[in-house]
Amino acid sequence: MTHETPEALSFQPSILIVDDDPVVLKQMTWLFKGEYPVLTADSASSAIEIFVREKPPVAILDLSLGKDSGQDGIDLLRFFAEADPHFHGIILSGSIDRPRALEAVRLGAYDLLDKSVDPEELKRVVGRACNRALLSRTPARPKELSPSAEESNPFPGIVTKNPGMKEMLRILQKISATDVSVLITGESGTGKELFARAIHERSPRKNGPFVAINCGAIPESLLESELFGHEKGAFTGATESRAGKFEAAHHGTLFLEEVAELQIELQVKLLRVLQDKIVERVGSRNGKQLDVRIIAATNQPLNELMARGRFREDLYYRLSVMSFHLPPLRDRGEDVLLLAQHFLEKFRTEYNKPQVIDFNRECLDVIRKHDWPGNIRELENRIQRAVIIASGKWVTREDLDIGLDSRKHGESTLSMNLTGAREEAEKRMLVEAFEQARGNISHVARMIGTSRPTVHALIKKHGLSPKEFKE
Repeated sequence: MTHETPEALSFQPSILIVDDDPVVLKQMTWLFKGEYPVLTADSASSAIEIFVREKPPVAILDLSLGKDSGQDGIDLLRFFAEADPHFHGIILSGSIDRPRALEAVRLGAYDLLDKSVDPEELKRVVGRACNRALLSRTPARPKELSPSAEESNPFPGIVTKNPGMKEMLRILQKISATDVSVLITGESGTGKELFARAIHERSPRKNGPFVAINCGAIPESLLESELFGHEKGAFTGATESRAGKFEAAHHGTLFLEEVAELQIELQVKLLRVLQDKIVERVGSRNGKQLDVRIIAATNQPLNELMARGRFREDLYYRLSVMSFHLPPLRDRGEDVLLLAQHFLEKFRTEYNKPQVIDFNRECLDVIRKHDWPGNIRELENRIQRAVIIASGKWVTREDLDIGLDSRKHGESTLSMNLTGAREEAEKRMLVEAFEQARGNISHVARMIGTSRPTVHALIKKHGLSPKEFKE
């Protein structure tokens, strides 16, 4: 029996490893050393003794343990689960028959794994179980013993372990304290507004307003008035003077979403505001001095638009004093599972479903392998739906309502190039959005985070008819 309690892990949940093979115990101890306090037992009796004394929230149990004593891993799981409703047991076995597997599931086994499981996969399973344990039973770390949330994560709303994203956040933290304009690019659903808000909330303007406007979602005839405001009588229907988004963002931040959708005439006026810091309402000859920071975002290739004369080069350089490109979710590695867990916790709390404790293994496999053409927005929507309809402890692939793409298994990789695969995924996402929006183009634009003109272009590109989706 061994017990490792590294000081650095004093607030980590401990794990109990039970196996009658001393070689396995040694290997397991080495695998988790430095990550969790490790408790080991080579028999059922010593495992029970340790459990009663130490109350570990997570255990890795050998199914065939203790043939001579008549107790095995399932028996221990039953004892531990009855003693602690929040216990998380992981069963390891060289082979497990269906009746024993069903019994383990009935008793609440967190996972059942083959003994030949890849060590990294086992670490991931144990890590998720420990996270659950922390959420359900570990008391909050005393403030005097832990760094503040601001010190440990300057952007707590942004969930990532990706090295490239972490480097981006490090730079973001530095520029947040300045007033430079920022341009954020990336596919729809990658979190551009989330990053814009994070910059604002870390800036000296955090107590001022954060005003967002989607330049592609507002009709061209109204956009100038929305941005710059208008005076009474400036145009038909202007029965009173009205401030625009620039004035609303005074002493704060204005977020221009889909800035590439601005017509050239409005780009000229925006450039003038950026240069002079003065806004003129439509129908007014007098300007108003404003103090506004501009953050712009787009999912379109501005370099191509500039080459075609559709976006002003001087405006581009004014907007992109600092620029960031947010990678699509498919390029962020294990972040997809991290975000999935984050949204699971969010929605199980929001919908008061504490009984939904995790994704099953098949569901996790689908989450990991899916291409996520709608990026984080698609992932969040899928998991929200899954939590709402989940009927048991585990979220299943059926709850997620998504299948495994055969191309991820290499069945048709040779017959479809990357461009074709992306276009197929794009059309699939568009069709699903139209089905949910019942053919309403404005609703579709909001759902997939783009503009009406872009949706019209996609309709034409993929040969769709919105009328087909109307009831």
